[in-house]
Amino acid sequence: MFLEKTRCYDSRVKRGACALILLICSHLALAQVLVREPVEEVVAVVDRTPLLASDIDLAELLVLVERPFAADDAGYRSALLDARIQLEVQFRDLESSGVLYRLDLDVTGVRRSILDRVGGLETIGADLAAAGLAEVDIDELALRICAVGAFAEQRLRPRVSVSMQEIETTYRKLAVELESQGESAPPLASIREQLHRLVAERKLNDEIERWVDRATEEHEVTRFVR
Repeated sequence: MFLEKTRCYDSRVKRGACALILLICSHLALAQVLVREPVEEVVAVVDRTPLLASDIDLAELLVLVERPFAADDAGYRSALLDARIQLEVQFRDLESSGVLYRLDLDVTGVRRSILDRVGGLETIGADLAAAGLAEVDIDELALRICAVGAFAEQRLRPRVSVSMQEIETTYRKLAVELESQGESAPPLASIREQLHRLVAERKLNDEIERWVDRATEEHEVTRFVR
């Protein structure tokens, strides 16, 4: 009887020791994974979509916005973050409203234009890999840029109309500015088309700003980095 109890006790001890060893091994394995794969910094959240530091790295590599004159690195990163947040707000607004799926998108063309602007994938390939980014990340950014541009052209631009009165008002302002510089304005008829495009672009930008203001109010944005 004593021997049987001893055997049972030894068996329980062995099982407990094995379980302890397995637990220690699992913790060590988890620690190794955490060391190999550090958690990336979240710089902002739009609704429930996190924007990571690598998203800003990609925006910088692809020159999402031009670097402001005399801006230091921190200032430029802040400007990139602002632009990336706005882009995500616009994209999520199109997605949540369903408009995204009714736009005519040429993501491939936009992707090509983005890469051409920075000298092609071979130019930024090493920096892309160093930042832990891949071509799929370029595709995701291209989709957002394409969708926002398509909405502006296909839905907002048709709302823009330019009257002759607006053209004449713009012409008079131009004439005054030129006269202050000692120059004379060309005849209105010779620059009417250019003035029409100028006024149209200004009004389109106004439409885009109103859209961004509305979307920003309707979507939750949390920024963790200044």
